[in-house]
Amino acid sequence: MALGGKRVIDYPRRGKTGVRRWLPSWRLVASTLIAFVLLVTGGAWAVYASVKIPPMNEAVTQQHLTVLDDHGVVLGRRGPEIRQDVPLSQVPIPVQNSFLSAEDRNFWSDGAISVTGTARALVNDLGGGSTQGGSTITQQYVKNAYLTDERTLTRKAKEAVIALKISQQQSKSQILQGYLNTVYFGRGASGVEMGARAWFNKDVGQLSVAEGAVMAALVNAPSYYELAPKDPTVMAKLQARWNYVLDGLVKMGKLSPADRAAQQFPALALWPRPSSQTDDQSPYLVEAAISEAEQKTGLTRDQLVTGGYTIYTTFDAKMQDDAAAAVQAQITSQLKPGTRAVDTNVHTSIATVVPGDGAVRVLYGGDDYAKQAFNASWQGTLSPGSSFKTFALAAYLQNGGTVGDTFDGDSPYQIPNSDAVIPNEGGTSYGQVSVQDALNQSINTVFVKMGQQIGMTKVADAARAAGVPVSAQEQSLPALPLGVVATNPETMAAAYGTFAAHGQQVDPYTVTSVVQGDKTVYKHQSLAKQAFTPAVADEVTQALQGVVTNGSGTGAQLSDGRDVAGKTGTTDLPGDGTKLGSVWFVGYTPTLSTAVAIWGQTPGGALTTINGMAGKDTVGGGAVAAPLWSAYMNKAVAGTTAQPFTFSAQNGQASPMNPVSPSSGATTSGDGTTPTQTGTGQPSPPAPTNTYVPPNPTSTTSSGGGATSSTTSNPSTPQSTPSSVPSSTKSEPSVPSLSFPTGGTIGGPLPQGNGNSKSARGGG
Repeated sequence: MALGGKRVIDYPRRGKTGVRRWLPSWRLVASTLIAFVLLVTGGAWAVYASVKIPPMNEAVTQQHLTVLDDHGVVLGRRGPEIRQDVPLSQVPIPVQNSFLSAEDRNFWSDGAISVTGTARALVNDLGGGSTQGGSTITQQYVKNAYLTDERTLTRKAKEAVIALKISQQQSKSQILQGYLNTVYFGRGASGVEMGARAWFNKDVGQLSVAEGAVMAALVNAPSYYELAPKDPTVMAKLQARWNYVLDGLVKMGKLSPADRAAQQFPALALWPRPSSQTDDQSPYLVEAAISEAEQKTGLTRDQLVTGGYTIYTTFDAKMQDDAAAAVQAQITSQLKPGTRAVDTNVHTSIATVVPGDGAVRVLYGGDDYAKQAFNASWQGTLSPGSSFKTFALAAYLQNGGTVGDTFDGDSPYQIPNSDAVIPNEGGTSYGQVSVQDALNQSINTVFVKMGQQIGMTKVADAARAAGVPVSAQEQSLPALPLGVVATNPETMAAAYGTFAAHGQQVDPYTVTSVVQGDKTVYKHQSLAKQAFTPAVADEVTQALQGVVTNGSGTGAQLSDGRDVAGKTGTTDLPGDGTKLGSVWFVGYTPTLSTAVAIWGQTPGGALTTINGMAGKDTVGGGAVAAPLWSAYMNKAVAGTTAQPFTFSAQNGQASPMNPVSPSSGATTSGDGTTPTQTGTGQPSPPAPTNTYVPPNPTSTTSSGGGATSSTTSNPSTPQSTPSSVPSSTKSEPSVPSLSFPTGGTIGGPLPQGNGNSKSARGGG
């Protein structure tokens, strides 16, 4: 090449002959080498400058939501990927060293990239061989967090450049932490924390040396090693890799030969995990917790399920299973939908709340969330029937009444200045009865008269004070004491818990705290208010004990004889008062308050009768709901110390609470004689004085709970539907599997005219 008559590159060499003419001079060789180095360096610098650190992969920044029960049992996880970050300090040093032994033994001393490893991979790839790894832990972290699993030379080059840049921005400890939180372990688990749970059912901080070595060995081929428990060949390869990791620890000086020789290959957790009833029940609890967490934190569902949050709940997974097992044994196993049409539409809900605290332990809404996502234990509403009479009793006692006071229990009872007629179940008349006997036998006419005597406003206020919403329209109904309101098992369980807690009302809650990493986003604080004086609340408890020991709720007695207080309830569907819509039992021990409801409802959401369900001749709160309550609660309290009810004595000292005795006020039967006493200290119920057969009602009827009754209204009065009463502050699940009435209301207040067309069962 010539420039201005002079050659820039003297080749072939001028003035030389033979071989020397074709041998380059040392100047040419040196210049060529310098130019080549400059070219390569410049090109490398250009590549380095052109590759930017991209944003972290969305899958890495999004962490799943974990929901735990009150004992730390995982109820479920939600989110795009099962992954949850942990700080490096929570990973035991031997576990950290195991990963270094498996993947990068010179991690702490070497650079961000392995030149020899990367070069070997490039040469092999260019030669047509299989794509090679050759990556340091830093490079693997970059691939996991910033790039993809694409096996190309371009990705490999970017990986090396980004690894160099990351090493300048993050410390070795930060890089190792990022790597451990992004590496995949198979079994659907990313990150060392979830990997430890998937393979060993424990947190990473609890891993042993042998278990940590397994975790490090898995990284080599996680999906392949998933087959190890069932394939001896795969297990042999996993164990070989495990031995490689342990031997590396010895070479690194991190494990003594003696300790190495003592290591045994650990047992792996079963996968998939064995199924149980909790698998079907947990989604009900998880969705309820997410709904409440949304409201308490202000976070959206998407933020919760992708932000690495943990929701700590009040639920008890074992008790939820106990509820499911009791329903299966007492209800589901006896249903024959193939031969009895009524059995096709039977539904059951159970809710349990801790008195004085409001912690919800159980929300049973169905046997399989996949089939029915809607949980009526807190999302829907039903009329509670005669279980509502407890609030009328509380109001009466709060206004100076006693359980020994007597009322006329004859049937029917004509509401003064009204066309409304209130009958007792079966039209039975009882004559003069005490309030206690009226509660035991759920005598409708007595409670309606009681409510009229003190005013329905006070009955409504008592229910509201306990935590049961009552609308203005419901408050105006003469049959209000019979349960013509819209509520649900969770609300009723919490309300009855008010009496168990000596009058202290606390709203039910399911979320104790919401945590993100080391940060507590929300922590619950129960706010108790004195809804009733301790004396009134304790009198209510004493009276409700009478229902269980000597009334319609004897089926709720527990096998160990521990104290129980409660009330039955039964409701009718609109019509002639012969079609049962639902049955209830709401009761409590000193430590747990539980509401049980069984009702009929079609897949489309329409209420339907449960007459003859499970082939039973008698269906009522006492015949069906109370035994279910007992079957469940026997399991729920098993292994716990039986505590007696206590009440505040006149001297201010706590004393054992006993069922009401004749000293509380003598009762008389219809013929004026004093009834005999039972072994429980309760007066025997008076004998009926006569039986009234009610005429066919002239308007729509419904029912409230306990024994049967119906009310009639002026047929010329137009019908109207009350406004829906909110049953819970929680929201519905995002994808309920069944359709229900507007607002998620199940069996809310039924049509009524001038407030007199409600009917209620008394006696259950």
